[in-house]
Amino acid sequence: MYKVLIVDDEKMIRMGMKKVLPWDELGVGEVYTAATGKEALEILDEQHPEILITDIQMTEMTGLELIEEAKKRVPDLRVIVLTGYDNFEYARQSLRLKVQDFFLKPIEEEELANAVKNQVEYLEQQKWEEKNRDLHERTQGAAQQIKLEYCLRSLIHNREEKESLLQTLQEEYHFDLDQPLCVVLIISALYTDNLPEEEKLRAMTMKNICMGMVDSNERGITFNDDDGMLGIIFFQEEEGDMVLEEMEEIVDIIKDEFDMKPKVVVGSTVQGFGNLQISYNDARYLMENEKESIRDIVQNLGAESRVELFRDIYAELKGIMCTNIGNTDYVMKVFNTFAKATESYNLSKSMTRRCCFEIASSLYFSYMGDSGEVESGKLDALAKGLMSASKEEACEVTRMFISQLLGQGEENVHDIITKAKHYIDEHLAEDLSVSSIAASLYITPNYFSRLFKRVMKEGCNEYIVRKRIEKAKSLLETTSLKTGKIAMMVGYRDTNYFSLAFKKHTGKSPTKYREEVQGNN
Repeated sequence: MYKVLIVDDEKMIRMGMKKVLPWDELGVGEVYTAATGKEALEILDEQHPEILITDIQMTEMTGLELIEEAKKRVPDLRVIVLTGYDNFEYARQSLRLKVQDFFLKPIEEEELANAVKNQVEYLEQQKWEEKNRDLHERTQGAAQQIKLEYCLRSLIHNREEKESLLQTLQEEYHFDLDQPLCVVLIISALYTDNLPEEEKLRAMTMKNICMGMVDSNERGITFNDDDGMLGIIFFQEEEGDMVLEEMEEIVDIIKDEFDMKPKVVVGSTVQGFGNLQISYNDARYLMENEKESIRDIVQNLGAESRVELFRDIYAELKGIMCTNIGNTDYVMKVFNTFAKATESYNLSKSMTRRCCFEIASSLYFSYMGDSGEVESGKLDALAKGLMSASKEEACEVTRMFISQLLGQGEENVHDIITKAKHYIDEHLAEDLSVSSIAASLYITPNYFSRLFKRVMKEGCNEYIVRKRIEKAKSLLETTSLKTGKIAMMVGYRDTNYFSLAFKKHTGKSPTKYREEVQGNN
């Protein structure tokens, strides 16, 4: 349903239009009125109507001046002009401002209704075309992903001419062929045609989680090797750039979603895609020779020791700060120790920023628990400040945040979940992930995943799937669209993945479900 704004300085006219037209039948859900151009602009900013109906002769600001200012704010605004003056200059100015319709008063009710109906139909057509463009782009994206994974498998298994594969990666995908990278294998995630449907669905969901956390942030590439094992090629942008903390986030999210913690092995860092096979073989060796009971994430000893030592220190310092939240001087002193540790342990820029945000978030939440006072926007501003900060800048920005905290608190937990649910509803047909939702809320994916499960009693991905299946059921019941198109419309690129998910939730394939429902009807 769309929104309409009626502007006329004569109350009888504007209220008459509001009351007389069958707005619901025209596809309009909200009708706002304004007596002046200034009032109209305020409504435009607050309510975002798509259609404007305005008079020309008004005090303070003319209708033409209003249209010009409104178009600056909302370029796609659909405008219908009504005037009691048969003035050619008005018509000429309206054309210049790209007004959709121009009528002389008095106007018949049916004529105005048709004018509004035409604008609604135009907006619906634009929405349909945009949705089709999105579906087309996503279909193309799925084909590109399949081809990319084929190239990577050929490289790590040494099946084809290396130079030809590298040329494809450079020319079609624009990767830096010489950047440092490493291969990570997730042992519990195996995707083959021989697996039971439940296991196959779980493996595909794990892959989607990894793509949402890694590929969408341009941190690497998710793929399956020849055995169907899930792997990630991580790009390492700078010296000391570690993947361990990112993999721990992914593992924790998988644990939240499936109540199981997969084992992960990290291959050695190599220079360029040409040496990808070396890192992959190292990871396979670690996988085959590591005892299952030792660790959840296995790395080469040097890198692992350094990161593990830092994480122990980091966890201790963060805990000290949170438990001493009332002692600002002491908290600042401990934070300075953390800042020195980031240098001593040669932390990467990305890990420093992430740790800074986690410390700030933890302190923010702890302080709210003590004071109950909240100031909105603080974490948003910090997140934006950390986005492109260097290591030194990240520590300084966070230091300022802590020193200015004094009485700030956590945003209401249920408000966060409400916003997340609204975001999911608005973007259900897109590539949703825990990472993208958390980013929209300016909180870490790990924290968001746990928060969502605590409040909703189900994992975020489980909730997304449930909402998608509900929408798919509705489309199967009420339309004749093909299953593949419905899969795209509810956020699935892979029709097989959609069918598995649908069958798990309903006990029937999409086709069987439609046959039974339509048969009963």
